[in-house]
Formats: sequence, C-alpha cells, structure tokens
Amino acid sequence: MIQEVWLGDCSELMADVGESSVDLIVTSPPYFNAKPYSNWKTYEEYLLWLDEIFRKAYTLLKDGRMCVANLSVIIEPRESRSGESKRIPIPFHFVPLMEKIGYKFLEDIIWVKPEGSAKNRNGGFYQHRQPVQYKPNVINEYVLVFQKPMVGLIDKIVRSYCGDLKERSLVGDGYERTNVWYMNPETKSKHPAPFPVELSNKIISYYSYENDVVLDMFGGSGTSAVSAKNLGRQFIIIEKEEVYYKHILERLSDDKAFSF
Repeated sequence: MIQEVWLGDCSELMADVGESSVDLIVTSPPYFNAKPYSNWKTYEEYLLWLDEIFRKAYTLLKDGRMCVANLSVIIEPRESRSGESKRIPIPFHFVPLMEKIGYKFLEDIIWVKPEGSAKNRNGGFYQHRQPVQYKPNVINEYVLVFQKPMVGLIDKIVRSYCGDLKERSLVGDGYERTNVWYMNPETKSKHPAPFPVELSNKIISYYSYENDVVLDMFGGSGTSAVSAKNLGRQFIIIEKEEVYYKHILERLSDDKAFSF
C-alpha cells in the first residue's frame, strides 16, 4: 500500500513516480503570482511551466485515466490609482494547453462558494449603478477533468475491477447530478490556498476505485492525501515547501480530525 508524502520540487520528483503507474491525478496548481510562493516574471513563463509539469504528469497516468485540476480566474491588482486591475483567465488558457499535450477534455465542473467568501468588487457600482462599470463578485472556481486517451471505451477500465473491491468503490446516493457544485471553502487551514475535503472526496470517489494510486504534485494543505486515505486509495503527494510538507504529515497522523 503506497501512502507517501515527498518533499521537493515536483518537476524533479515526478521522475521517481514511474511511467503509467498512476490511476488518478487530482491537484490544484499554484495560481500565477497570486500567493507569496507562486511568482513568475511573466504570465507566458507561468504557462510554459504548467506545460512542463503536465507533460510529465501525462507520462505517469495510465491510459484512459483522469487528470483533474482545480483552477480559478485571478485578479491582478492595479499598480496605481490611475491604472486598472486585470483578470487573468487561467482555466481558459489551461484547456488548450492540456489538449496540445495530448489530454482529452471531458468536463468543466463549477465550484460555487458562498457570496460572503468573495472579495467585494461591486461596492462602487452598488452606489452609482453606472452601466459599463459593473463588476460581479467572483464566487466560483473551475474543476477541469481531462483524460489520457486510450484504445477502446472506458468500459474496458470498469471491467478490470471485480468482486468486493468493485462493490466497495460504488458511489452512493447524494452524488452530484450536475456540473455545478455548491460547497464552502476551507477556512481553518494554515495554507493560503486550500481546497475543501468535500471537493477532493467527490473527485476521488467519482474517478477512481479503492486501492488505485492517486497523485497530487502540488500537495499544499494535504487535502487530497486526506481524502485518498479516507477512501482507501494509495497516494503520492509532492510538496515543495517544507512548512506545508510537515503540516501534511501532521494532518495524516491525526485519525480524528483531518483539518488544521
């Protein structure tokens, strides 16, 4: 049973995972210049970096299996009062990037958060109501699902599982019936950009079976590791920052409370 957390740069450590050994990738890449630990000189450099990482990830996935990435449009603040902010549509650039690598685009799931979780962008509009100055508060992120192509249909993978393992992996009632998922963000994490266990629970239970190997090359707060452990999956988690690496280990060692 593989349940490992690795400390280091995923661009280097992914070579140790093994080609065609991963059943599911679930991850949330750092957003362009949105946090102290994720800074690039230009957006073009950031996209090239994503291309490098997900090309390597492609070789690790088994044929027909999924790569699920949580991404968001970000707002680049204005540099001065005479300037203007800029919205950078990372998810919309990420899809053609992944298709160019060779992934097949499958699903765009919208994660909707409570209105109070968003930064208020329409305070001025609320007062003056002037057209063309409208700015909505952004309460969604994107969960983008890609597949590594395979020969034949997905039924071939389903038929490779049998017996009790197949029965234990069945998705129960209450599953998401649309591509719009409403859930609260994680608020107790020491990591600046965590995603909730509820989100990773759904992704892992919908796109893998028990004992499957789950990879998250941007471990962050360790949410995907927690879900994988809870759901009986094997996992490899890679985290570059030592402080978050230690938090992941602490979180996994606590069998009663899987949150910081």
